[in-house]
Amino acid sequence: MNIIINTSTIVIGGGVQVSKSFLEELKVINNDNTYHVFLSPKLKDEIKVIIFPDNFKFYKIPISPSALSTRKNVVKQLNELEDIIQPDIVFTIFGPSYWKPKTMHLCGYADGWCYTPDSIAFKKLTLIERLRTKLLVLYKNYFIRKTSSFLVVETELAKKNISKYLNYPTSKIFVVGNTCSNIYNEYKKKPKLNRNKEFKLLTLSSYYKHKNLGIINNVADILNNQFKLNVTFYLTIKHEEYLKNFRENKNIVNLGPQLIEDCPKLYDNVDAMFLPTLLETFSASYPEAMKMERPILTSELDFAHDICGEAALYFNPLDSFDIANKIKTIITDPILYQDLVDKGKNRLKNFETSESRAKKYLICCEKIIESNREN
Repeated sequence: MNIIINTSTIVIGGGVQVSKSFLEELKVINNDNTYHVFLSPKLKDEIKVIIFPDNFKFYKIPISPSALSTRKNVVKQLNELEDIIQPDIVFTIFGPSYWKPKTMHLCGYADGWCYTPDSIAFKKLTLIERLRTKLLVLYKNYFIRKTSSFLVVETELAKKNISKYLNYPTSKIFVVGNTCSNIYNEYKKKPKLNRNKEFKLLTLSSYYKHKNLGIINNVADILNNQFKLNVTFYLTIKHEEYLKNFRENKNIVNLGPQLIEDCPKLYDNVDAMFLPTLLETFSASYPEAMKMERPILTSELDFAHDICGEAALYFNPLDSFDIANKIKTIITDPILYQDLVDKGKNRLKNFETSESRAKKYLICCEKIIESNREN
């Protein structure tokens, strides 16, 4: 296959991790494919182009095609490259691509805002934010319908919602599950020490409204002042966001944005993973915590249950006292703690590996090409 792998829309978040992992896996998969990789500035900083074999060709795309003000020039560049490359298929790892290739186009879609209109996350937005988000949803979904021949999503729940709310044919939606990066397989975990003085919780996330991180202020206050427990929350957000939202809370420590390769060590130095999110398609934090043998405390919502099953302790993400109580439970019940770790290790068997995910993406491309030939 002659494949364009389009990462021009990847600027932040889990898309960076998945894209990097996919490209790294392709590097070691033996096949006759030629990969033409459209690199966003963020991916350009993450990928060491020089170590890739000769069947990889890299093209720097200086800006995302998502912005109205710059799309015309970016789309022109993408079209010109496609004309030169003459690919069998274009695979946009996460869309919308905001660009319609001439050939068949497989597009990943993992923006829960766009196909979960009844999510409680919308309630956390101001009226202006809600209107802006609704317009952005319309904007993105328009381009998904307009530019994509097929979609690939991370869960059956996402496929169901996209079919329902976007009226997108299920026959044109593939499901390839997410997973944790291969760096977690390579990391050598340290023996877990008994930490009697301080219980550490890690939230590995950027500061988005739907992550619901603001509730940590109240939860930390209940744990440390009412329950008299020594609990510290570790965040990985930008410094200015930390100062704005958490600067007066001594029980919240900000580590700042992290490189992907440094994340396993973060899990190794804490006691549990904490994610009070209101909206996800898939969070890699779940399998990461399972792999690092840390229990998961997260929101009692359908997407979390779909991913974690029995391998998590769930709470009402809008109820600070319920959250604090669940954290207290996991601190004071070592049997429950270990049970969640064991269930997480078992649950991890249901997830893709980085290698199997990459191979399934290629299988999707092959099926689309073969189907197009038959038609």
